Amino acid sequence: MEDHKLRYAKALLSRTTPKGTNKLEECVASVERIEDEARKCYSEPINLNRDEFVQMMVIDGLFMIELFRKNADKVVNVEPGDPIFGKIWGLPSIVCDLILLENQLPMVVLESLFDVLALKEESKGVSLNNLALQFFNPYMPGGKEVTESSFSSCEGKHLLDLLGKTFHDLPPMPLKDDNEKEYSSKSMPNVTELKRAGVKFVVNSTSGSFLDIKFEDGVMKIPSIKIQDQTDTLLRNFIASEQCCDGYVSYMTSYAFFMDGLIDTAQDVGILRKQGIIINYLGGDEDVASLFNKLCCEVSVGDFYYSKLSNEVKKYYHTRWHGWGAAFRRDYLSSPWKFVSLIGAIVLLILTFLATLFAILSYDYQIKHGEKATPPSFKS
Repeated sequence: MEDHKLRYAKALLSRTTPKGTNKLEECVASVERIEDEARKCYSEPINLNRDEFVQMMVIDGLFMIELFRKNADKVVNVEPGDPIFGKIWGLPSIVCDLILLENQLPMVVLESLFDVLALKEESKGVSLNNLALQFFNPYMPGGKEVTESSFSSCEGKHLLDLLGKTFHDLPPMPLKDDNEKEYSSKSMPNVTELKRAGVKFVVNSTSGSFLDIKFEDGVMKIPSIKIQDQTDTLLRNFIASEQCCDGYVSYMTSYAFFMDGLIDTAQDVGILRKQGIIINYLGGDEDVASLFNKLCCEVSVGDFYYSKLSNEVKKYYHTRWHGWGAAFRRDYLSSPWKFVSLIGAIVLLILTFLATLFAILSYDYQIKHGEKATPPSFKS
C-alpha cells in the first residue's frame, strides 16, 4: 500500500506543480506549521520525530486528496494496472480502510495541503469536503446523496467525523425522565410482535437523516437504510467514534440499540425489507439480522436518543385494545373470503336473534289475550 500512496502523491504533485516551483517543499512547510495542532488530534502520543511525522502526514494526505480527485474527475486517466480504480474490489477495500477510526488523518492537514496545491481552482470550485463526500456517498447507509449544503455543521475533525455529521441534523434529544431506567434492547418488542399488535411500518421519505425515526398513532416511520458489505465497518466505527470522543451525542449508538431491539430474526428484517425500509445488498435477511444483533456487543449507551420514542412504542404494544384490534383485522379482514364469512356470520346471528325475539313476543301476546300458548322452543 505504501507504494501506491507514493505513486498517487507523485501523480498529484506532477500535475499541480508549475515549472520553477517546488510544491512538495511547500506541502512539507505547511504541515510543519500545524504539526502541534495535528498531534493534538490524536488521543495517544505519536511516537515519531518531527520529520517522520510530517512525512507521514504529507504522503497520506496527498494520497487521499488524489484518491478523491480521481474519483470525482473522470478526465483524470486511470493508469493501467491501477490497484484501486483498475480493479472491482480495489475501491471498496480502500473505503473500509479509510473509515477505520485508527486510520483517521486530521482534516486540518488535508485542508492545508489542499490549499497549498490550489486544488479548489482545479476542481472548479468544489471544496475538499464535497470531494470527500462524493467519494463516500455510494457507501453511506442513507439512500440520499449528501453534500456540504445538506447539513448544518460541515467542519469535521477527520473524515469519519465529517461523514458522521451528515446525519446529525436531528431534533434535540428529548429530556430524560428522572425515573427512567437504562435502555435495554431486550425490553423492546420486535417488528413481528409490533406488527401483530397493529403497528404499521412505513418509510420516512421526508427526512434527510436515516436516524430520524418517528412513532405516532401506531405508525412507525423509519428512513430507508442501505445495507452492503461496507455498512458493518462504517457503523462500527461511527459507534467507536462516539464511544471514544468526549462531547459526542450518541446518535449512532442509540440507533444501533434501537434497531437491535426491533430486529431479532430474519422475519423481522423481511417485514422491513418489504416495506422499503431496509435495502439489502448484503445477502440474505439472516445476514442483516446478524449485523444488527452484533453491533452493540460490549457497547453501552448513556443518553439514549430514542428513549421517549421507545417508551411510547412499548406503551402502545402493551395496550390490550391494540392487540385485540390487530388480531381482529388479521383473523377476519385479511382477505375478501374471510370478510364475507364474517358478514354471513353476523347476518345469521341477527336473524337468529330476531327469530328468538319474535317467538318470545308472540308467546307473550298469546298469554295476555288468554289464548292457548305454546312456549317458544330455543332448541337448535
